[in-house]
Amino acid sequence: MTSNALATLAAPIVRPRRVAVAGIGYLAAWVIGLSVWPTNPAVTATGPEVLAGLAGHTGAAITQYVATQGIAGLALAVVVAGRLRRPARLTGYAAVAVSLVQCALGVQLAAYLAPAHQVAAAHSAFALLNRLDGVKMLLLAATALLASAPAVRSRSANWINWTGLALAAAITVSGIGYLLLSTALAPAAYVSGVLLLLWVTATAVTSRRV
Repeated sequence: MTSNALATLAAPIVRPRRVAVAGIGYLAAWVIGLSVWPTNPAVTATGPEVLAGLAGHTGAAITQYVATQGIAGLALAVVVAGRLRRPARLTGYAAVAVSLVQCALGVQLAAYLAPAHQVAAAHSAFALLNRLDGVKMLLLAATALLASAPAVRSRSANWINWTGLALAAAITVSGIGYLLLSTALAPAAYVSGVLLLLWVTATAVTSRRV
């Protein structure tokens, strides 16, 4: 492959201003999503518990899934395209794909399965949503690590790179927790979630590519 071709692959494909807007949009989507419906059933919730948790919250649940998985997923795609180099860009896109699948599945759960009292289907969908969350978190861990580790190794790291490494560690723990539906590990998402929002937003608004 020629040097020109390599440069093309490495070049950002979104204008910096749009990337910054996307990063702020990512943060806003999560804040809105968590504000409209701040609680969810535990990762080990049974079918009846899932239905009880969603009862009376259909609109809020749909809004949350669309905001935190759909809109945030699309915003993340812009940040990945405009700020990350390969191979971090590849794992970032994979995380976006999982997020969009979660959006569709979450809307189906909240809009159709729960109101129809399809207990078994709702339980299966909810468990799958959580396991997909685990997969997405592990992909985001890989993305943050691949983006941040080179700067640390070259001793040119800034606070964003160190935040990326902290994110990679924390979100790996919560990702395993969601993948295994572990109530012991899943709560690590409270820490990794804050680090994720900080890292994505900061990465988007900085002028550096990682």
